[in-house]
Amino acid sequence: MKKIKMTYIMGILGLLLAGWIALETSKIPERLVSNEPGPKMFPYLSAAGIALFAILSMVFDAPKEEDKPYLDSKGWKRLALVIIEVLVFCVAMNYIGFWITSMIGMMIFIWTLKGDKKINILFAITLSVALGSICYFGFTRGFSIPLPSGAIWKTLGIKML
Repeated sequence: MKKIKMTYIMGILGLLLAGWIALETSKIPERLVSNEPGPKMFPYLSAAGIALFAILSMVFDAPKEEDKPYLDSKGWKRLALVIIEVLVFCVAMNYIGFWITSMIGMMIFIWTLKGDKKINILFAITLSVALGSICYFGFTRGFSIPLPSGAIWKTLGIKML
C-alpha cells in the first residue's frame, strides 16, 4: 500500500474547507440592495479560490520519491513565527491603526517568508507601502468600511486619514 503524500492530504483538507465555507455561506439571509453583490459574494469567491488552489496543488505538486518533508524543522519554526507575527499584527492594528500596521506587517512578512532568497529591499518597501495603501483606501474610501485608525493617534489627538 502506497503512503498518502501530504500534498494530497492538504488538498483534500482545502476542498473540505471550501465546501464548509460554501455551506455556511448559503445560510446567510439574502437582503438584496439594488445593484449590490450582497453579503454572500466574498465568502463564495473565497471558497471557490480555496477549492481551485487545492485542486491545482494536488495536480501540479505531484509528489516525487525524492521530495523533502512537507515542513522540515526550519519550516515549522518559520510557520510558528508567522503565526506570532499575525497575532502581533492583530493587536498592533488596534493601537497604531490598520494603514501603518499593514505596511510594517507586509514588510515583516516578506522578510520572514523570503527564507534564504535575496530580495530587493527597495522593491519590498514599495510593495509594502503600495499594498497597504491600496487595502486601506480601497476599504475606507471605495467600500466605505471603517478600519482601525489606532488608539495612540486618538489619544494624541491626531486624526488619521
